Amino acid sequence: MLDDLPIRFENPALLWLLLLLIPTWFIGRLGRSGQAPGKFWTSFAVRAFLIGLLTTALARPSVVEQGESVTLMVVADVSRSIPRSLQRRSQDFLGRVEEAKQEVEDRIGVVSVARDAEIRETPNANARIEIGSHGGDLTATDLADAISTAVSIMPTDTANRILLVSDGNETEKSVMEAVELARVNGIPVDVFPVEYEHTNEVVFEGLRAPARARLGQSIDLKAFMRTGEPVTGTLRVWQNDQPLDLDSDAPGEGVSITLKPGPTPITVPVSLDTGGAQRFRAQFTPDDPATDRVGENNTFEAVTFVSGDGRVLLIDDGGLETSALAKALRDGGIEAVVEGPEALTRGNAYLNGFDSLVLANIPRWAIDAQTDRAIRTWVHDLGGGLIMLGGDQSFGAGGWIDSEVAKALPVRLDPPQERQMVRGALALIMHSCEMARGNFWGQQVAIAAIEALSRLDYVGIVTFNFAGIGPGVNGSSWAFPLQLAGDKQAAIAAAKKMVIGDMPDFGSAFTLTQQGLSAINAGQKHAIVISDGDPQPPSRALLDQYVSDGITVTTVMVAGHASRGDEANMKGVAEYTGGTFYKVSNPKSLPKIFIKEATMVSRTLIIEGDFTPGVMPTVSGPTRGVTTVPPIEGFILTLPKEGLVQVPMTVTTEEGEDPLFAWWNYGLGKSIAFTSDVSGRWGRAWSPWSGFQGFWEQVVRWSMRPAAPPNLMIRTRTEGETAIVEVEAMGDGGGFANFLQGRARVLQPDGSAVDANLQQIGPGRYRGEFEVSEQGAYLVNVLFPNEEGGVAASVQAAVSVPYAKEFATVRDNRALLESVAERTGGRVLETTSDLQVIDPFDRSGLEMPFSPTRIWDLLAIIAAGLFVLDVAVRRISIDTRATREAAQRALSSGATSGGETVSAWKKARSRSRRKRGEDVDPETRFDGEPQGDFTVESDTAERRESDPIAQRAAKRPEPKPDAEEEGDMTSRLLRAKRRAQGGDDSKRDGGGNG
Repeated sequence: MLDDLPIRFENPALLWLLLLLIPTWFIGRLGRSGQAPGKFWTSFAVRAFLIGLLTTALARPSVVEQGESVTLMVVADVSRSIPRSLQRRSQDFLGRVEEAKQEVEDRIGVVSVARDAEIRETPNANARIEIGSHGGDLTATDLADAISTAVSIMPTDTANRILLVSDGNETEKSVMEAVELARVNGIPVDVFPVEYEHTNEVVFEGLRAPARARLGQSIDLKAFMRTGEPVTGTLRVWQNDQPLDLDSDAPGEGVSITLKPGPTPITVPVSLDTGGAQRFRAQFTPDDPATDRVGENNTFEAVTFVSGDGRVLLIDDGGLETSALAKALRDGGIEAVVEGPEALTRGNAYLNGFDSLVLANIPRWAIDAQTDRAIRTWVHDLGGGLIMLGGDQSFGAGGWIDSEVAKALPVRLDPPQERQMVRGALALIMHSCEMARGNFWGQQVAIAAIEALSRLDYVGIVTFNFAGIGPGVNGSSWAFPLQLAGDKQAAIAAAKKMVIGDMPDFGSAFTLTQQGLSAINAGQKHAIVISDGDPQPPSRALLDQYVSDGITVTTVMVAGHASRGDEANMKGVAEYTGGTFYKVSNPKSLPKIFIKEATMVSRTLIIEGDFTPGVMPTVSGPTRGVTTVPPIEGFILTLPKEGLVQVPMTVTTEEGEDPLFAWWNYGLGKSIAFTSDVSGRWGRAWSPWSGFQGFWEQVVRWSMRPAAPPNLMIRTRTEGETAIVEVEAMGDGGGFANFLQGRARVLQPDGSAVDANLQQIGPGRYRGEFEVSEQGAYLVNVLFPNEEGGVAASVQAAVSVPYAKEFATVRDNRALLESVAERTGGRVLETTSDLQVIDPFDRSGLEMPFSPTRIWDLLAIIAAGLFVLDVAVRRISIDTRATREAAQRALSSGATSGGETVSAWKKARSRSRRKRGEDVDPETRFDGEPQGDFTVESDTAERRESDPIAQRAAKRPEPKPDAEEEGDMTSRLLRAKRRAQGGDDSKRDGGGNG
């Protein structure tokens, strides 16, 4: 019955408290003696109403209004698996959906999805359905994330539907798990299948190569391709980016082949003439491009590790830092490859082809975050050796503070706390940028800049959002007030939580920044601005103040409006203050820029002068047997880490001893820090030193990863999204070697590492599996520990995923979409559907929502006021007769003439005089008998007639006074009192004159 009411109760069971009205009525009946009936019923009615209000308030009622509108949430798949022509067709269909909206109150929301879901339109009545220009990665599809996002932003005051437009091919998670959330919320999911089928598509399914081989060995590459119809084309193969001549009798490097329907295997022989990681890439190009619609799935890659005498990769931007070092290593029989920082972007497999890595005066901003993470993991989990050489752009001076590589170094890059350093101050001015994931990249660049500072530097963040900490200027405020960086955790947390607004002009932010930087004592003061360039530039007077205070400004323009004026303004600000201007088109390069600019406040870590290093002789380690080294002219200030760090060489300064050479074991690898350089800047005396070659050959060989034992054979392959690693271990006597346990560490394409357990499946045979869902190379390091906890044996291999799974499909997955619709009670829409018949905003089957408005708090307030009325009704008695008489006197007094008023006044004065004894005959002053004609006042007579008590007193006989008491004063006073109260007592007393 309560369901039919427009009121809902959160605790309807408490309504049984209304039964308290019954005992309330009985208690009232028992206590009603002496009460007039009207007063009893009034009191009971008020108390009953009060109990009813309190009981209803306790049940927490809400007035419920039923909604009538519908929200349609469009989820559009924009991934690369859908052909462009079909994407345009989907947009046309969604245009018809938008036109089908008839009710003004109905709403539309839009979510586009590829690898990530992106909210294009929050539900509103005026939304437009546009699915182009998705900002994320288009090489994957996460329909589950899109459905979850759509459900999370749907309003609660409307009925809801979801329209999923997709080909049904998903590469991340499972959409069937996500639609359960829609089903339990009563949200049907309609689907619009984008159907296609590439009948003659060529798919490169695999390229197999041995995981390991010996130098000079010939191996066979096996390529596997599949097609639906016969296709002719050319197969080309590259080894380390160099093309191989597969057919010497034909022009060009490729070989012509014909693919038959179904799988086609092709074998290509290759000779291995160099050691290290040999990367192979094979590609098929059809003669007729129309026979192959998707070109991304025509390439595959493989890696073979070729054993040698050891290889070292020297990263040197320009080659000047390591020319003498590379020659010394090659003369010592070590294969030394000199490359620029861009070589590290070739992938994990390329890096794993070397046993040691030397970073020679390379700044942190020369590599991206993924490479930074990959180097650390390569050392820790794959056993590589790392050597960092000093220079004016190395260690802390090069922005490596708090980097991933810094974790692998044996020294801390922050200056010692006790050293008196010139502090720097950095302020970040963050303005919203009109680019995909703008706030995300704003947070990333802020964090990168903060991490590049030392703990003794100042840092602050200015945003525009009226919600900063502390005082602000016209909407600009401190998201993180300018203060010492310290451990940087507070600053990083503030960067993650900051809200970046769209400031109209730079004036307020620049003013606030200038006030903050000018108020602190810092040797270097720098500001970095990230913006799309459209705010009004700061005034010339304000920039003059920056120059006067020695504050430099670097401006970074991202996703601008292509306005020459905006670009000129930002460039002019940087040039006027002595900063640098950057125009960025790829947001991934932003962290590098901010790291580079942040190091401007940390240049005091460079120590220059003439120093003679102190050497501690050792019997082990990389400096074994070294007793003296040449002098140096400078180094980078560092601090040894705690733990098993060895510092065999130091530099003595006025403030103590600082590390010159330090080393330690880091995970499975080894790491060395040499804080000076070996070039002509600080180490001019080193290259002519007679012990130069022997010293560095010994150092580099010590850092190298041990060669894989020949008795371990490893094979890798992929089956769907699973990589399988199989290892076969042979004993010294030719039999199988059995280990107690084995494990594998997998370096993923993003630089992170995961474990893969190995299980023994036979004598000397072990097998492990791990997922390969991302495009790129997966490096595998298989470890077999010994009884002491060390590593008895290890071997490396690689698994390549050359293209995203998005490009492996040749047709849609309509069956999955139909399952989604069936599971949630949705419909399957077709391109030929007449939207006037199949209404995308159809309300049938939808549970229209109720919008509750709570009223229990209002009822409680009314009940509190009613409680006072209840007390008043029970405790206060009103004399209705007296009230009526008072009203009559008030009315009669208003109508009395002037003469009557004077007469009444005279009578009142005479009565007052009699009471005081004035103008009264002394003989009759206390006599109860009236003298002459005496008339009782009309109001006293009326009161006596209407007052039953007065009437009874008048009838009661009065005792006659004795003769001797007639003249008694007390008696006379009593008679006078009776006359005043009851009228003429002469008759009752028997007195009078007639």
